[in-house]
Amino acid sequence: MTYLHAFLLGGLFCLLTQLLFRLTKWPIPVILTVTFCLGVVMTALGWMDVFTGFGQSGMFLLLYGGGDAAYRGMVSLLAGDPGPILRYLALILFCFAVGIGGGVLLHKKGQRK
Repeated sequence: MTYLHAFLLGGLFCLLTQLLFRLTKWPIPVILTVTFCLGVVMTALGWMDVFTGFGQSGMFLLLYGGGDAAYRGMVSLLAGDPGPILRYLALILFCFAVGIGGGVLLHKKGQRK
């Protein structure tokens, strides 16, 4: 049942985001920023706990979950615990390193042909 809840909740938020894409004709970076900020606002209002209680990982796979992580990390940093922010920064740096490394390898592979 947990998988069904995650699928339904994740699908609902994907549908809402897709409707924003289709109906507003805003550029993609604007839509992504809006969804991230909505995640921050939903966490600040306490709604994210309700959604994650129902859908569990269905919310963490979306950009809304990124807003939730940013909000919680900033709150813990302001409370004097830099651990979560440092973990997020390390994860971001790792992802950038993997992306840049993969791009360099693919670029070199494309030049050999």
